[in-house]
Amino acid sequence: MSRNRMSSRYPQQQGSMLVIAIFIIVVISLLAASLSRILSSTADSVANEVYSAKAYYAADSGMEYGIYQVLNGLVCVNFPATTVISDTDNLQFDISQNVGLENCSVAVTCQSIQLTSGSQFYLRATGICDGGKIVAQHQVEAEVKL
Repeated sequence: MSRNRMSSRYPQQQGSMLVIAIFIIVVISLLAASLSRILSSTADSVANEVYSAKAYYAADSGMEYGIYQVLNGLVCVNFPATTVISDTDNLQFDISQNVGLENCSVAVTCQSIQLTSGSQFYLRATGICDGGKIVAQHQVEAEVKL
């Protein structure tokens, strides 16, 4: 009789391992899907940060070039209106050939303000980097007093 009792317990438990295995597979696949989504959003976030940094450095480069132009009297001197410094004005300032600033452009505006004791110049550089689906833009402003 003891054999019949033991053998009768096993047929009642034959499907429980299958249910547990399916549950584990479903839980692991949900974890894998959520991990994939997290990694994808992290990659987009890193790309946004990279293009934002590139746009900032493009604007910073444009600002330094604009300050150089003002200090050497090459632009924005005796011009009451706003002057735009860009590669369309033939000032030989093209940053797209520089390593790290590909697909980036910069525009610098300069406004001259005449003071009683000299001149003051208000410069604004705008750097734009276009990475296809990501476009980043930064502005840098400075005042130069001569």
